[in-house]
Amino acid sequence: MQEKFRGIVLRTVKYNDSKMIASLFTDIHGLQSFVVPRARLRKTSISGTLWQPLNMVEFDCDQHSSMRLSQPQEACLYYTYTDLRFSPLKSAIAIFLAEFLNAALQREQKNTALYSYLEYSLQWLDASSTSSAPNFHLVFLLRLLRFIGIMPNTENYDTGMFFNLPEGMFTKTQPSHPYFIYPEEAISIPHLFRMNYHTMHLFRFSRKQRQRILELLNLYYRLHIPSFPELKSLEILQEVFD
Repeated sequence: MQEKFRGIVLRTVKYNDSKMIASLFTDIHGLQSFVVPRARLRKTSISGTLWQPLNMVEFDCDQHSSMRLSQPQEACLYYTYTDLRFSPLKSAIAIFLAEFLNAALQREQKNTALYSYLEYSLQWLDASSTSSAPNFHLVFLLRLLRFIGIMPNTENYDTGMFFNLPEGMFTKTQPSHPYFIYPEEAISIPHLFRMNYHTMHLFRFSRKQRQRILELLNLYYRLHIPSFPELKSLEILQEVFD
């Protein structure tokens, strides 16, 4: 039976000389993989350029096919980026987000709220001014925590508390393991969670502070998501903001 899909491309890998496997986070089935063309072929009307990471595509697909991996039909972009692919700063953020999401969403099933958040966030980044971009990835990762169910408890903070990263909560005593944040840094955590896309330009961070926040966020995700890998694009992103 044919179904209409919308999906956000996370990653593609070579399948053979003419095809590749595309991993998408879809609106109705969560994470799904499909066989797609590597380039425009005479036998297909679907271009391989459709499947660039973070592209938002719409297509028909037979989910009950006997094939191991389904092949999309009548695929097209349902949103076309106007600036994301042309701004060096935004492109660097996009490369990082694509790799990050591919690692973070490996176990995600249908989650319409998460899909709407990803869709809205990417369109917001595309339409925003470059001056707003330096804090975008921080806000994106902070807000993403809630949608994938690993949001820390930041409501019980009191002066002098440590932040226990594996437990996702503040504690009065220093944890016995090394994965914690000292009180002098932990004091800023409730403040960070007040940022959103509309107010993030008001939060002024130095390059060193921004790198530290990203480092801690990456560690938090790695502690809470099984098999979360080292991200190759993390160093590239840090260099862009250097």
